[in-house]
Amino acid sequence: MSGERTRFQWLTPLVVMLVLLLAACSSANSDSGGMSEEGSSNKNVAQSADESAMEVTTQASAEDGEAQGNAEQPGTGFASGAAAQTDAFSQKIIYSAALSMEVEELEAARTALKNAIHQSGSYILQFQDTKQNGEIGSTYTIKVPADGFMPFIDRIGEIEHRHFETNVTGKDVSEQYVDTESRLKAKQLVESRLLVMMEQAAKADDLLKFSNQLSAVQEEIEVLKGRLRYLDHNVAYSTVELRLYQTDQSLYTASGEKKGLGAKMSDALTGSAKTVVAGLQLLLVIVAGALPVLVVFAIIAIPVVWMMKRKRRLASGGSGNPPADDDNVPPAG
Repeated sequence: MSGERTRFQWLTPLVVMLVLLLAACSSANSDSGGMSEEGSSNKNVAQSADESAMEVTTQASAEDGEAQGNAEQPGTGFASGAAAQTDAFSQKIIYSAALSMEVEELEAARTALKNAIHQSGSYILQFQDTKQNGEIGSTYTIKVPADGFMPFIDRIGEIEHRHFETNVTGKDVSEQYVDTESRLKAKQLVESRLLVMMEQAAKADDLLKFSNQLSAVQEEIEVLKGRLRYLDHNVAYSTVELRLYQTDQSLYTASGEKKGLGAKMSDALTGSAKTVVAGLQLLLVIVAGALPVLVVFAIIAIPVVWMMKRKRRLASGGSGNPPADDDNVPPAG
């Protein structure tokens, strides 16, 4: 019995030590669980704070008009994600052409041009007739749909002509369009903020100040909208400057109208006056050319005539018969 007691006596401390170790392990696990829950909670709070900061940053960027870094497509904008990498940038290009054509008959060329304008869906923006010495012509400013710009120029080249010159240019306004669109969005955001401030204003002075600022911003918005409309129109419709002219006008009246009696009399009078003036000019030219000869002839002829007259006087004085005096002759019968 004493041996069994001795055995249980040294087992008792061992059991107590095992119980204490188990208690310590359970306490450590509970502490680590609490610490993990607390870390998870802190992580969620930090994440929500980061999201709020990102929203504030995005809003501030919109207010400052920093839309250039987003690489937007003019008028529509790029898609997000992988689609943004595959979409091509739609350029805004304004095309224009300066054409000059010498034709055989101006009236026939005008008719062909009108047909080409009608068939291509274009329209005449400006027209002017010109008439100079030896030349009649017409100048056109034509707006052509951009998708039919080159076919229209090819159709103009099919008009019967003597000489044809073309000069085609293009101007890329994509950067101007994106910049103007971004500025417009920023101004519209400022407009909405000012409207909210006006609704919340409690003082008349604040209301007046916000109203003045709103008026200035709205004026800038209208200017930017007008600029976008101008760019859109010039991109959609190309400009063609065309000059048709005819140089051979002999026996051909471009208008096809017969002249009246007054016009014919005026032309006859003008022709007669021109003939008289031309005759006088020819006479003066002949006199000017013959003047040296006349001077020499006068220098020779004057002494000869004087000598002949002197000889006649001497001959009449040497005969002794004075010339008869009609007053001394008695009347007959």
